[in-house]
Amino acid sequence: MASLSSPGIGSGLDVNALVTQLMTVEKAPITLLDKKEASFQAKLSTYGTLKSSLAALQTAAKALATPATFSPIKASVADATALTVSASATAVAGSYDVEVQSLAQSQKLLVSSSSGTGYGTLASTLGMGTITINFGTYDASAPPAFTANPDKLTAKTSPISITIGNDNKSLAGVRDAINAANAGVSASIINDGNGFRLSLTSLDTGARNAMQISVAGDAATVGELGQLNYDPTSTATNANQASQNVLAKDAVIKVDNVTITKQSNTITDAIQGVTLTLGKTMTAGTTTKVTLARDTSNVKTAIEAFVKAYNDTNTAIRSATAFDAATGKAAILTGDSTMNSIQSQLRNLFGAPVSGAPSGMAILSDAGISFQRDGSLTIDSTILAVATTDPTKDLSKLFATTDTGKGYGYQMDVLLGKILSPVGILVDRTNSFGKSVKDIGINRDAINARLVTIEKRYRAQYTALDTMIAKMTTTSNFLTQQLASIAASR
Repeated sequence: MASLSSPGIGSGLDVNALVTQLMTVEKAPITLLDKKEASFQAKLSTYGTLKSSLAALQTAAKALATPATFSPIKASVADATALTVSASATAVAGSYDVEVQSLAQSQKLLVSSSSGTGYGTLASTLGMGTITINFGTYDASAPPAFTANPDKLTAKTSPISITIGNDNKSLAGVRDAINAANAGVSASIINDGNGFRLSLTSLDTGARNAMQISVAGDAATVGELGQLNYDPTSTATNANQASQNVLAKDAVIKVDNVTITKQSNTITDAIQGVTLTLGKTMTAGTTTKVTLARDTSNVKTAIEAFVKAYNDTNTAIRSATAFDAATGKAAILTGDSTMNSIQSQLRNLFGAPVSGAPSGMAILSDAGISFQRDGSLTIDSTILAVATTDPTKDLSKLFATTDTGKGYGYQMDVLLGKILSPVGILVDRTNSFGKSVKDIGINRDAINARLVTIEKRYRAQYTALDTMIAKMTTTSNFLTQQLASIAASR
């Protein structure tokens, strides 16, 4: 007899329902894995929130770690195109009339061929020999003289000799050799449409950084390399072949009619605690006003931002680790050792006074900052206002990196750098959760694969049982009919 095409029709046995119920029991481990995965994912999400809070706290800490944040002086300038200004903590209130008479500039030399034109290609051969580059000041008075820059002599960065051999005697090769020598000169090649020329630029501005270049070598092989010679004071034949395109020049300014000459366009010592960055020369006799005024708003803002960021982090940690005794319900990370460790490290950082800070400005309460029972920080605005406006108090000692020690802002920045590091405890913990989620996925796939086989086996077994019962029922019905026929024939 052929088997039944639909399980249960012949026997009355609900095979599909039986298999479904059995598979529900077999899938119990999957349900447990799903719950575990959801828990790990929730922990990962919570750690992600904490990471964002810690990053924001580090940003706020960095602002406090910078001494410039605590400068009580705000610098401004009437003509910001002529120069820009910034003030440090040592600046004092006042105003100055500044005139920019000259900008510092680097000397530029141009090397052409002996015929006065450019070279044909980058591969054009110059020659072989030794290029020696020195830096100093040219004096055009009679007799003209060159005085070497004493700073570079002391630092042994000048003079520097560069050997040009057979492997780098081309125009491009000479350029690359000069750049590789770190000789304080930038070499480049310019194509003016009539050929290639070698351009040499002193990397430092100022009259004391003019170039003196000499080339030595065998007359038969030095060739065009001699075109790099440059020394206006020399009377030797072919000693002045390179031409000067830009003169080495100092910056010249007047501050309250006092003339000041500097090598750089960034001047840090003309006005105490003030950096002047020159932008353009001014019409002779024209000045611009530089004003230095007391302004502590940036200090108050930075401290308030730090306290808010700390409190946000404290709230994130408390929410993640809380336990409600009344309901007996724990938060997602209650008892988490890494979370507890981070919380302890943040709080303990403020446990000791800042080393080297003066009495009265060494602990948080000196700036009006104190802890509340819930671990958050609060600010006494009155005390903070006194601390920021009193010229005898230096908040930079409490928060920033100074010559006397490392303040709380610096310490917090360093601590958070370690916590948030790719090898720090936060990443280590999240990686652990991530691995657990991955392992659960692998286990789930293995169980699902096994469940397919189990379901096939159950269906095969109960379908066979269904078929057997159907056959038995058919046989029973046949026998019943036969017996009934026998009884009727008597």
